[in-house]
Amino acid sequence: MPNLLREPLVHFIVAAGLMFLANGIVGSGAPEREIIRVTTLDLERMAAVYAGEADAAPAPEDLQAMVLDHVETAALANEARRLGLDEGDVVVQRRLAQKMRFMVDDLATPDAPADATLRAWFEANPERFSIPARYSFEHIYLREPDGGRVTQMRSDLAAGADWQRLGDAFMLQRAYAELPRREIARLFGAEFAQAIADAPIKEWSGPASSAFGIHLIRVTEAGTAQAPDFEMIRARIEEDWRVSERRRLNAEAVADIIAKYNVDIEGAE
Repeated sequence: MPNLLREPLVHFIVAAGLMFLANGIVGSGAPEREIIRVTTLDLERMAAVYAGEADAAPAPEDLQAMVLDHVETAALANEARRLGLDEGDVVVQRRLAQKMRFMVDDLATPDAPADATLRAWFEANPERFSIPARYSFEHIYLREPDGGRVTQMRSDLAAGADWQRLGDAFMLQRAYAELPRREIARLFGAEFAQAIADAPIKEWSGPASSAFGIHLIRVTEAGTAQAPDFEMIRARIEEDWRVSERRRLNAEAVADIIAKYNVDIEGAE
């Protein structure tokens, strides 16, 4: 798209659009009328939008149509504001507030942080960067709770039965390797994930309830959560800090704007 915008045709279109604007929209005989200005930047933006959608530079008639639409929108919006149609319109208020938030966000650019700042952020928010514990486990599935079947399966397992031949057919896997707890919870539910975290290693335990039914479970490996080395993930820490700092600056900017107004809530003390 940048290449398209540098083509001579686009320059011609911009010039033609400005001539069209000067001769057909602003006029020279009505200085008392409010002027709707279409700048060169506006025309370049229109050409860029067209080029991005059509993958080709707009023809003069295409740009003229876009200019007419822009002017029509501006004129109708100005007239609506003059008549007070924007007052009390929640959609208009939210749109203006959104544009103001975008403006505030653009201005809220935190300075480069010192290493001490990042280390303090890293130490204060370990849960953001820690490597979660991972679990490998096997399970035997039963569609319905049945104490008699559970007891029989325990006996079969103690006698050396092949665990993969026990229980009911299961739509997912019977064994999982190195899953973090949040992934186990996503697959089976929070109660099952807690049972996995609490289970003894390399022993059959349960039954544990899941969204599917009940399970005898055997955790074969259980890791522990680890704190990564600061230097290895410095870039990630800085990005996380910048996002948080930008939010803080945005909140302060919005609070400063609100502080310019007195809020009167009718009926409230």
